[in-house]
Amino acid sequence: MTASDLLVHGSHLWPHVIELGADGKQVYAAPYITLSSLRSVAPDGWNLFVHPRGSMYFRHKTCQVVVDEDIRLPTLLASAEAFCALHAPVRSGSEIEAYMAAGVEASVCLFINHHQCMASFDYHKLSHSALMNISVDVFLRYRRLYWNFVLNHPSHRPCHSRGPQEAIDALRSYLHDHLIYGRRNIAPFSQPECQQLLEILQPLEIYRLQDSAELSQPSVSCLVGWVLKDVYSYRSGLRYGQLTWPELRSYLRTMHEGPGFAKEPPLITAIFLRLIINGLCFGIPSTYLAHVKKASEFRGHLVGLRKSWEDYTRQLVQEYSDFVLVVSTVYSTSTVSLLSIGDIQVVAQSATLLSAFAALGSTTVGVFFVWRHQRNTQMPSSFTYLHNARTSALGLSGHAIILSLPPVLLVWSIITFAVAVLAYTLQNLIEVPASSWVVICGFVMVVVAIIVGVYTFSTIWTWQGQEPWWRYLCCWPRHRRKI
Repeated sequence: MTASDLLVHGSHLWPHVIELGADGKQVYAAPYITLSSLRSVAPDGWNLFVHPRGSMYFRHKTCQVVVDEDIRLPTLLASAEAFCALHAPVRSGSEIEAYMAAGVEASVCLFINHHQCMASFDYHKLSHSALMNISVDVFLRYRRLYWNFVLNHPSHRPCHSRGPQEAIDALRSYLHDHLIYGRRNIAPFSQPECQQLLEILQPLEIYRLQDSAELSQPSVSCLVGWVLKDVYSYRSGLRYGQLTWPELRSYLRTMHEGPGFAKEPPLITAIFLRLIINGLCFGIPSTYLAHVKKASEFRGHLVGLRKSWEDYTRQLVQEYSDFVLVVSTVYSTSTVSLLSIGDIQVVAQSATLLSAFAALGSTTVGVFFVWRHQRNTQMPSSFTYLHNARTSALGLSGHAIILSLPPVLLVWSIITFAVAVLAYTLQNLIEVPASSWVVICGFVMVVVAIIVGVYTFSTIWTWQGQEPWWRYLCCWPRHRRKI
């Protein structure tokens, strides 16, 4: 074999050093020594290759068989040699590799067609005529198997020139989907991931056009294999190339809606929870229930779930810290001041004590919630959190009630404090009627203003009709306006 033949047939195994001779002509020096060229690391007839992450695998020089197991052991080597002797005549003259995916002791083998970037467990289905007759599902599966093989075995041959092209095209498409659909997008890569991968892969397209040796680097094959493996897995789930646009739009709409996060509780339990939420808790848990459901939505990639969980914990901590704890502390001080009055009667005193207990409970629970949510912000903790919340006795509604304890106790502290102030005012109604009535009128006006404000901002984000709510209480007929 001449030096030129050696460069053509073995350039991907042993990179050569090109030097200039005394006459100015190029001279091919001895091949650069790598781990694969060491004679002592692999049995005769085999080459050892190292994955970029450090693991090794073996490839037969003539039979084109790839093995993950350590064939330096005699028993495993004998099994691998027997497989080569059995299948080599069948694949004589073929460019198809054989990968002993299930081990050298198993009879199952994955065959790799590098020319078409496809892999199958049936050798006869990888011919050109057979591949032309496969279905779309099988096509996507063969491509996914191939790029999964490249991901785990990138060192013995350069990456296919179509690989970076397909990866760049898919990532650009996902980036456009992120810009169009936002957080509803279920692509396998997030928007920052698409941007980072495109920055890495786009120069490879220039190298391909320049016929550069960059594509022969194992790290390039490994990266392209990882991207395209996830791309074809996603396309298989998306039924890529099998639906019309109206069918695909309907299919995506069902995926955007997401499955039910928790099973419906029994009717009696649901009624009981509804009474607690809308009665004792003033509807506050409904907001926390919506936050928990939003934080648990999975849109195809863990980055979106992690961001939703971080937003959820940050919102809870900020709400507890900036509002609930501060106001609860203020009301605790106010109730203690009211108790120091000497002539306060039993009703006002009892209401003041209840207000103090509610404010103290809101502060205590809020501090504990802030501490626990700040300490558990990682993904494994979020999975445990959401699983336990979903499988608890009362489900997500019960968990939302517990989350709403700080603001609910604060509201009850405000109500009981108002009752205490009103009771203290009314106990002097006979002795000082004029001033007491002034205080009562002011109290009524404040209560009316509070009710109007709470009602307005409780319904402001819900679409309302053009007629006021009190018109429905009237019995006279209403005429429809002509348009």
